[in-house]
Amino acid sequence: MENNNIAIDDEIRNYFNELLLKSGISVDEEKKEKMLGFLELMHEKNKIMNLTAIRDKKGMTEKHFIDSLLLTEVIQKEEQKLIDVGTGAGFPGLVLAIYYPEKKFLLVDSVRKKIDFINEVIEKLNIKNVKTSSERAEELIKNKRESFDAALCRGVANLRIILEYMIPFLKVNGRFLPQKLNLNELEESGNALKKLNASVENIHKFNLPESGDERIVFEIRKLKKTDGKYPRKTGIPSKKPL
Repeated sequence: MENNNIAIDDEIRNYFNELLLKSGISVDEEKKEKMLGFLELMHEKNKIMNLTAIRDKKGMTEKHFIDSLLLTEVIQKEEQKLIDVGTGAGFPGLVLAIYYPEKKFLLVDSVRKKIDFINEVIEKLNIKNVKTSSERAEELIKNKRESFDAALCRGVANLRIILEYMIPFLKVNGRFLPQKLNLNELEESGNALKKLNASVENIHKFNLPESGDERIVFEIRKLKKTDGKYPRKTGIPSKKPL
């Protein structure tokens, strides 16, 4: 089968279906084909550009696509405007944008070539609900403070550092849904949560269906407006975390 002239690997289509079934995630055929088209484009581009350390399609299917789709268990219907900072090649934001065509997504990564790749995927797969930016979060916040219902961030920096960048983007009552590999960073984030007027409401634990790798998603609620001094200037949050 073709997807906008992108050849889809039948073995990977079957594997994706199998993992979706094991994960209890339901995705309709049209969205599935777009996701597979995205996977094929990434696999091809990854041969010449370092988009991901995972080189094989099966690994990409589980550790990027299924991993991103775990968030569909947590994202709520009323969360219509979402931001994904440090999206890399588009995870989880671009996968979720395909899953939720009715929601609007802003995908941010300071590595321009990754944003160029996402723009290429958006164009080839005719994805209409995504905007992109290669601005640093500290610059972007100037025009986007308290603009989003939900914020996403996979892995990257320590939780107490990313909280300082992410919470200011959220509307009051909005939620930050970071994906982590374990709970270790939570206990040292108490001061950051307090200063940023946010609190952890829930913790979700998932296991990837093939590898069994654990994934944690925190639900962090913004309770009140964030003090305008946050985030501090570039480099300070990582050198002197809250």
